[in-house]
Amino acid sequence: MQGENFKKSTLLLTVFFIASIGFSMNVSASSVSVEIDEMQLLDISRTWEDVSLLYDNYFHDSVELDQEINRFHDLAPEIIDLEVIGKSYLGKNLTAICITNELRTQQKAKALVVAQHHGREQITVEIALRFIIYLLNNYQVNETITNYIDNQEIYVIPTLNPDALDIVVNEKNHWLRKNVRPWDDDNDTFYDEDPREDVTGDGKVSSFDVYDNTNPSNPVYLYTYYEGNDTDGDGEINEDPIGYTDLNRNYDSYWRDGSGWEDDTQSEIYPGPTPFSEPETQAFRDFALKHRFGMAYSLHSGINATFFTDDETGWAEPSLYWQMVQDYSKILPPSYTEVYSSAIKKTFPYGESPVLAGGWDTWLYFERETIAPVTFELYRNYSSIAPGSELPIINNSTHLILEWTEIYGYFNPVSDAINSLWDDVKPAFDYLLENTPRLQITSSVISGGNKAGDQVILSFNCKNLSPRIETLDSIDAYTSDDTIIGNGDVILANSIRTIDAVITLPNDLQESSYEMKIGNEYTGYVLFNLKESSGNTSLIIGLSIAGVAVVSGSIFGKIFLLRRKK
Repeated sequence: MQGENFKKSTLLLTVFFIASIGFSMNVSASSVSVEIDEMQLLDISRTWEDVSLLYDNYFHDSVELDQEINRFHDLAPEIIDLEVIGKSYLGKNLTAICITNELRTQQKAKALVVAQHHGREQITVEIALRFIIYLLNNYQVNETITNYIDNQEIYVIPTLNPDALDIVVNEKNHWLRKNVRPWDDDNDTFYDEDPREDVTGDGKVSSFDVYDNTNPSNPVYLYTYYEGNDTDGDGEINEDPIGYTDLNRNYDSYWRDGSGWEDDTQSEIYPGPTPFSEPETQAFRDFALKHRFGMAYSLHSGINATFFTDDETGWAEPSLYWQMVQDYSKILPPSYTEVYSSAIKKTFPYGESPVLAGGWDTWLYFERETIAPVTFELYRNYSSIAPGSELPIINNSTHLILEWTEIYGYFNPVSDAINSLWDDVKPAFDYLLENTPRLQITSSVISGGNKAGDQVILSFNCKNLSPRIETLDSIDAYTSDDTIIGNGDVILANSIRTIDAVITLPNDLQESSYEMKIGNEYTGYVLFNLKESSGNTSLIIGLSIAGVAVVSGSIFGKIFLLRRKK
């Protein structure tokens, strides 16, 4: 009898002991009764066929440009948004096109392309249009482009100078660089009354370089004048041309303090009377103050080159820009590579100081902390400046005068070559999107309960997907009301850092989930949802007890009892 009682007591103790283990394990499991998931964002069903231009192999004026971009919006409103950011001097729309998955409304990484600061560089408008079409036609066709559109906001401003665009395209004034605010350059109370003109009727406006030819083996340059008439009868020609301010010298950073400007209203690089004096640059300023761009392009022509921002000593980000120069030399045609070599040698085209006074890139870098605002020069017709392109019309013992007629071909290809130029430079636009800093994040719960007042500890592994550009600001974890719950750090290009976050739950998770976001203004934010674990706690306890009952009658239980008998 005593032996039988001993067996029963031993069995009960065994069950109690193992049950205790089971319950203690269950308590440990229930201490992590929450789970975290990246919020599932909405996808768009593509409803449009491939898009083409209404006017292909053609240089658009501002009316035709508006027709194209409005049509883009009508065809694909799910990913195209149009915003009129301001008006030109003559009241024409300055429009920013945003290409993004509009169903995903969280703040995203942002890339920017702005075209045609300068009127005569109309090829930049055409490349901007083809970039938009490239994005539209590859959405849900090319996985990489689809990912960019889903997770970035890609802004394109096809022209910042539509007034000049119309004069260049429709009136064939291929010299016009600046905006068209009227100005009385010669102080005769008339405005723009003595412009450059085609006097000979050959469809071209020539320039004439005048040299002192006293020593014919070494002529000395004196000045340049242009074809035209003395319209106002003052004995001078072209002294009151169309155009006032160089928009790419009108920004409020090193304005009239760096290099590359002249205090002469007739100069092609006159910076305006004050910073942001022009409605076009004011519109861009107000637009850019609402956004943070990790990388941006300003499109120009007149050379094949990629120019980076300078500070007082040279490149503002020498290590980064050197890497990017190497990248561009691999993805762009060889005609660009030679120019990169001169850039590496720090040859400053605008004078002794490397800083461009009042430039777009100077302002974005110093005032908006865009680390890579790139001036992308798309085109130069090298044949237009080849030996023999300037023809002597006077060559005597005192003067040499050379006539140059190739201004149109200098800045822009023939219209039939626009699409082939796009094919050449397209890799640089892929590069822009690839290098805009953005995040890929995995998350895990370290510990925590699911009741109001419980503390939850989370871990986020954050990867910066940009191969070249850091996240600029630290990557932090926030609640939905922007309270910081985890401090991170700047993440270098193509690098990973871990952020730990601590939350004290304001409510039971059975009643609601808890939203948070990880990122910053440059990378955008990845959204997460903390919720009660999908595992059933009471079921786990039941299984633990059942497991003990089974174990007590198992081989392990029998061995335990046999050992006690001995």
